[in-house]
Amino acid sequence: MTTTPILMYHALSPARTHRFQRWTLSGERLRDHLAFLRHTGYRSVTVAELLDCHGRGGPAPGDRLVALTFDDGYADFHAVALPLLVRFGLTATLFVPAGCVGGRSAWMEHEGEGDRPVLSWAALAEVADCGIEIGAHSYTHPEMDRLRAPELARQAARPKAELEDHLGVLISDFAYPYGRYDRRVRDAVAAAGYRGACTMNSWAATAGSHPLELPRTPIFHDTDTASLVARLAGARRPARRAALRAKHAAESWAQTRRGRPAES
Repeated sequence: MTTTPILMYHALSPARTHRFQRWTLSGERLRDHLAFLRHTGYRSVTVAELLDCHGRGGPAPGDRLVALTFDDGYADFHAVALPLLVRFGLTATLFVPAGCVGGRSAWMEHEGEGDRPVLSWAALAEVADCGIEIGAHSYTHPEMDRLRAPELARQAARPKAELEDHLGVLISDFAYPYGRYDRRVRDAVAAAGYRGACTMNSWAATAGSHPLELPRTPIFHDTDTASLVARLAGARRPARRAALRAKHAAESWAQTRRGRPAES
């Protein structure tokens, strides 16, 4: 079965704390990634376009698709990623916590990174005008599997409504904050009207992937081009995908057995 890697990026400006460093990437490394993808025949698609492709049975053999996703809506996406994507003729999906637009990354206060600026509505509109897909990343970036039903429904539905109202575009895809989700969270996202949702399950997507549980390959601060090549290859290996699925299932079962406390 033909696979498509979905790469997951976060911040593109230096970390202030050691704890957050792994989730940052320099602009030079992003440029090298995009140059490699462009010059080795990859064709980038948005998450929505990938789901359209899956609906047609998946990519044709030999069609080298890749989906680039960026979480959290940091202002450095507009400053660093957008010009590079335009330069290399690539597209991406940007997942935004709508309640933080024009503000700061308050969800990361405990990591010492709560002052990272989030894109303004004007900057988001420019991003969308460049053909980048905008997706929702909840409203305020909580661990959604810890929420009671009313707040869970709000965190799923409100960002879609606000992003669509401000930007005038359809918001059809979601990314689970921290990668945390369970069946209850997935159902709330479906009920809010999203077509697809991205996880942090680290293997490549196929036409058989559940549209609300799309796996992604994380990119870390030390992912140079050689590491990227290895990650692209590893995500495709059937044995690796099977092992990671089994690990994810075991972790999910253990979490259910422990019974995570709910927050209001």
